[in-house]
Amino acid sequence: MFKKKKIESRKQQFDGIYGVNKEFTKLSTGCISTVFHTKEGQLKPKSVDFLRWKNRQAHKTSEYEIPNLIIRRGQMFDISITFERTFSCQQDELVLKFVTGRQPLQSKGTVVAVHRKKVLDDKSWGYQLVRVEDKQVHLKVSTSPDAIVGRYNLFIETTHKTDQGDQEKYRYAQPDDIYILFNPWCQDDQVFLEEESQRQEYVLGETGRIWLGTVGKFCVRPWNFSQFDDVSLVAAIAIMEKSELGDQARGNSVFVLRALSRVFNTNERDGGVLVGNWSGKYDDGVAPHAWNGSAAILEEFLKKRKGVKYGQCWTFAAVATTVFRALGIPTRCVTVFKAAHDSDYSSPMDSHWSMDGKPKTSMSDTIWDFHVWNESWCKRPDLPPGYDGWQAYDPTPQECLEGVFTCGPAPVKAVRHGEIFYGYDTKFLFAEVNGDRVHWTVDQEGNMTPVAIEETIMGKFISTKAVGTISREDLTNAYKFNEDSDEKRVTAELARKLSSRRKTNIEEPSSVDVEFYLTCDMKRCGDFSTVMKIKNTSTESRTVDVHLTALSCRYTGIQTTELKDAYSTTVLEPDAETEVTLQLKCVDYIGSVDSDSHLNLYAMTHVKETGQRYIYEEPVWIEKPHIELKTEGSAHVGKAFDVIIKLVNPLSVPLTGALLNVEGPGMQRTSAIKIKKSIAPGEELREVVQMKSRRLGRKEIIANLQCKQLSDVTGVIEIDVIEENRT
Repeated sequence: MFKKKKIESRKQQFDGIYGVNKEFTKLSTGCISTVFHTKEGQLKPKSVDFLRWKNRQAHKTSEYEIPNLIIRRGQMFDISITFERTFSCQQDELVLKFVTGRQPLQSKGTVVAVHRKKVLDDKSWGYQLVRVEDKQVHLKVSTSPDAIVGRYNLFIETTHKTDQGDQEKYRYAQPDDIYILFNPWCQDDQVFLEEESQRQEYVLGETGRIWLGTVGKFCVRPWNFSQFDDVSLVAAIAIMEKSELGDQARGNSVFVLRALSRVFNTNERDGGVLVGNWSGKYDDGVAPHAWNGSAAILEEFLKKRKGVKYGQCWTFAAVATTVFRALGIPTRCVTVFKAAHDSDYSSPMDSHWSMDGKPKTSMSDTIWDFHVWNESWCKRPDLPPGYDGWQAYDPTPQECLEGVFTCGPAPVKAVRHGEIFYGYDTKFLFAEVNGDRVHWTVDQEGNMTPVAIEETIMGKFISTKAVGTISREDLTNAYKFNEDSDEKRVTAELARKLSSRRKTNIEEPSSVDVEFYLTCDMKRCGDFSTVMKIKNTSTESRTVDVHLTALSCRYTGIQTTELKDAYSTTVLEPDAETEVTLQLKCVDYIGSVDSDSHLNLYAMTHVKETGQRYIYEEPVWIEKPHIELKTEGSAHVGKAFDVIIKLVNPLSVPLTGALLNVEGPGMQRTSAIKIKKSIAPGEELREVVQMKSRRLGRKEIIANLQCKQLSDVTGVIEIDVIEENRT
């Protein structure tokens, strides 16, 4: 019923453009036709065969689960039309009209009249009459490589020329939608990607890896992008509609990337796909760490048509990857460690300390342990030559730019060269991967003194999944020159001039003769210890203040709980050594913080005689346990199979409130499994989950465990799904 109403609505819009006398009748196929009042002899289509299997194989769209014809623009496809009478090549003519958009108009390119051509090419619309078999006509159709991307209706207009010279016309509306996508295999398409291995990875790859964690300890999240699942393409079109992107602009990948990327997040200004939440409180939704893939998020969005609860940066980036891959745009998730937040490179990031060396985090700028955004591959005809290729954009709601929460797409090359005047929002992406941190002391009256500067600390280990493997590919050199190179200095100076970036003058110490050496040890059981070793190398005594502080913080740098600190003032004679320690048992802190918080260690030292300082501010993450997955026997399409899940608790405290989620691309989704009992230290959890696959091929099954003590506990296994009669 919904589809008939939709077709009838578009039919009325389409026919309303042409003020002709007509009436609606229903054919045996159930579609709606327009009959012009003429005599006998009309050529009436009886049915249309889109040759879906053949066309979808050729267009590399056979994996999409929705049954419609799905083709890529700039590439030919075949259709077969059966008429109610014999087709006459001399007296009958056909015009195919492809209709899309909210108000179809031929002048706006949303009604495309496709006429017969003697010779077809891949650069324009047209069709060729391949052969005629009595009542059946076989056509080869070409689309332009800049065609509007989206959902189309097909209308077939026939004209029969009588012996008396009259024309008898008929219009037929095909009830099934057609989807036209971007085409990375077409050289004239804006998203053409030359390497086949990259097309397989960034367009057809259904699963991937997203890097989280810290500079010192990476944490890898497997993710089920599932762009071919039944909900994904439907959701992609719905999100395009929600973005309110103009119909004509939907053929331009740059406009599509910018418009859609701002709709993945929900904020106070507009609705979106996901609601961002960094509070640690997710009782009225799903915790961001509990998702394994995009399909469940998109399915809930389609059902409720409002923001799904909840997401964080990697979730936004993962859903964006799904949607853009579904539309045919090569896309990947990119992680930057130590990312500046809410910065346009107009000033350095500032960190504040009390006079006795205790961090004042509420006053400080936030540097995220990691941040995940996206890159998509496309040409940039709106920019000077040389900026085609990977374009960076950020679907996470951070800064309100130009009245909306959006950032990008910006050429990665422009970010590397400090050309922050290029749009869109290059200066914000440049700031996230470049910059210094200035440390200030704050007295009781609020007066601040800059005491130290950390140079070039932003943008470390920029990472994505390598093509064809599960390894990490380092993209740092694509975003920035080597820190000690001349090119880097030139780039930084250019960006500084363009942003009016201020310089901060730091008073140098009179001498640097005390050595500081800090070590941190986070054991698998969750026990933490840090040791600050201090040695006076001068010939005079030195008075050294040391303050060590352990806080629980989110990956966004926001403090949640003060856990423990250690303070000492020591007079060191020449060549004397001492050390200050701070220790935390797992039981002392793991129950007082939520599962997506971790430790941050802050250290501030001050040598009173010389003004020398040592400052340390770094996150410390627990090493996450690994979920072991195993399948027994073969996996067949449509037949249930068992997945055995095992996990050993490595912590010295029980794991409580655990939820287990398991899924895979093309797999029947299962509800979260609630683990009723706690998992004691060293105890093994063993669960058996039944799954069923809808599609053939090699697939990855991803498992995720979320509990009150830990998050991002994952595992993955690769399986081959085969036909029932195959051995």
